[in-house]
Amino acid sequence: MKKLLCAVLSGIMAFSTFAVAVPITASAAESQEIVSATYGDFEYDSVDDYCTIIKYNGSAANVTIPSEIDGYKVLSIWQGAFYNCTSMESVTIPNSIKYIGVGAFSACTSLKNIDIRTSGNNIIRICDSAFNGCTSLKSIVIPGNVEFLWVAGGCTFGGCTSLKNVVIENGVTVISGWLFERCSSLESISIPDSVTEIQPCAFFNCTSLKSITIPKSVTNMSNCSLGYGDYHNTNKTEKDSNFTIKGYKGTAAEEYAKDNGFKFIEISDPTSVSLNKTSLTLDVGKSYTLTKTVSPSNAVTSYTWSSSNTSVATVDKNGKVTAKASGTATITVKTSNGKIANCKVTVNLPTPQITSLANTTGGIKISWNKVDGAYGYRLYYKPVSGGWKRFKDTTATSFTDSGVVPNKTETYTIRCIDKNGNTVSGFNSTGWSKKYTPVAPTISKLDITTGGIKLSWNKIAGVYGYRLYYKPESGGWKRFKDTTATSFTDSGVSPNRTETYTIRCIDKNGNTISGFNSTGWSKKYTPAAPTVSKLDITKGGIKLSWNKIAGVYGYRLYYKTSSGGWKRFKDTTATSFTDSGVSPNRTETYTIRCIDKNGKTVSGFNSKGWSKKYTPVAPTITRLSNTSKGVSVTWNKIAGVYGYRLYRKYDGGSWTKVKDTTSTSFTDSGAKKGKKVTYTVRCIDRKGKTVSGFNSKGWSITRK
Repeated sequence: MKKLLCAVLSGIMAFSTFAVAVPITASAAESQEIVSATYGDFEYDSVDDYCTIIKYNGSAANVTIPSEIDGYKVLSIWQGAFYNCTSMESVTIPNSIKYIGVGAFSACTSLKNIDIRTSGNNIIRICDSAFNGCTSLKSIVIPGNVEFLWVAGGCTFGGCTSLKNVVIENGVTVISGWLFERCSSLESISIPDSVTEIQPCAFFNCTSLKSITIPKSVTNMSNCSLGYGDYHNTNKTEKDSNFTIKGYKGTAAEEYAKDNGFKFIEISDPTSVSLNKTSLTLDVGKSYTLTKTVSPSNAVTSYTWSSSNTSVATVDKNGKVTAKASGTATITVKTSNGKIANCKVTVNLPTPQITSLANTTGGIKISWNKVDGAYGYRLYYKPVSGGWKRFKDTTATSFTDSGVVPNKTETYTIRCIDKNGNTVSGFNSTGWSKKYTPVAPTISKLDITTGGIKLSWNKIAGVYGYRLYYKPESGGWKRFKDTTATSFTDSGVSPNRTETYTIRCIDKNGNTISGFNSTGWSKKYTPAAPTVSKLDITKGGIKLSWNKIAGVYGYRLYYKTSSGGWKRFKDTTATSFTDSGVSPNRTETYTIRCIDKNGKTVSGFNSKGWSKKYTPVAPTITRLSNTSKGVSVTWNKIAGVYGYRLYRKYDGGSWTKVKDTTSTSFTDSGAKKGKKVTYTVRCIDRKGKTVSGFNSKGWSITRK
């Protein structure tokens, strides 16, 4: 019996004399020297640029066959090379291998995993009993370019009693005789449309295989290829009377079923295929498995799945769609006879999640998680009535809503957008809510100014204004100012006294709507040095004007002596004073500081001071009158001058000197009676030099 031959074949494989298709041919051996060598646990023969694994001497559980040894490309595995390697559980076969010899892995009883698929256009030829007796092998994928060489015994996977899953890829044309003999756990197998022949006893003694679908491409089915075995361990060939063959009417499958008395179920090609969804929306990273339906109900086909844009969504062989990036893709399922069905998949980015809602000075600060692939985010709030309302696009992951109202609950949601402003994610329809309770303002600066202590604080969103408090020497906080501004200058300060302030928010009705800092903020008031704002030359001398300083009793004026030191010359409570102790054409320099009611200085001063050259103003004649002795002329006193020079002129004439005097009046007896006479006056020093200008128009009177 053939099955007996396969049973013993593995035991004698190392000594088999069967011809094996390997790259080192007889003609090559005659013309070139074959070199035998060892590489680690591998023995190999080499010729030209190629080598063949002859023997494996190791005991590793996981074995990787090299693709190159000592510069030789590994092309084949010799007959029995791994025979009876019972410790080996997995083996990796490189893409360079084209040939697997007779019984190469026979009796490797621990071998569980092996992949004989190769890349490119490599053709793998697998010879008789290559995996015979691999009783732990549970699954195998047979690539479409494999050719099984049935030299004598077949039985390539014979006796693989644990083998349950077999995938035969499209491209295989012949299922060799005795290929799966004694694979007693094999329950199902799909025959691709490329297969044209099933050879004798290909599935002999596959006792768990109860039905099979045969494509119309199969035109030859040999004797006992399906539905036969030793079902009762009687060492006799028996027919499985319950075996079912599914196939097309009028094909080799129907004929084989009829000839062997097996149940035959007619199948047909699909006329259409549909999907349970024609459109689908997924978030990135999520998956959904589409369900296909083929018509008619007895249609049998293979399916291919594809995506029009794999960067957006992929699909596996079972219709499982996985979202990769935002966008759209069309998923297509196609039957073997070209019928198709489509599903449009829209992929959104994951919905952003608001992670924090915090009351801040600027309003409610909204924070959310970063979503990979998102250009930006669109924020929405829920008004009192109606649905969500868009109010902000941003590329950041936080935003502070300043349009809040105290004690009102705000509700927000968010979604992702692309650079064109298109939404590319869903949103949380419930949203996240927060009652806005204004935070206590923070006094950011306490500055000493001329007006007192200037308080500055941060603006608080949504409030009408602010209430200021100070802490008296005894007792608690005392309210002293409501304002809508964010600064205020307290003029009610006292020098060298420490003032303490706090602040809270109010609404338009004056109700407090925030807490306050119970510790407050403190500042010792040291008055600023006054600033001389004006130095004016007047008839009385140089008039000094300075800014008022809050909280002080008065001011102390100083002038700079000829030796360079400051000399005190006036205390005053006013903010101006006229220095009459000036001298013409002399520059005077002043400074000023604050004093308390005891005359103690309480501020600094400007060490450079402010300077002014004193040029006396022209005197003004204040009175002209006729007397019995002549014309009486009176003028104002000018500070710092020695005296005055009086001039007269008549119509059409020029100015002539009348008198030098230290007085501020003079009676001109020399004025002509009945004539209009005009007077002017200027200042002189003790040497008689003029030190001021004069009024060129003068003042006129008619002498009586």
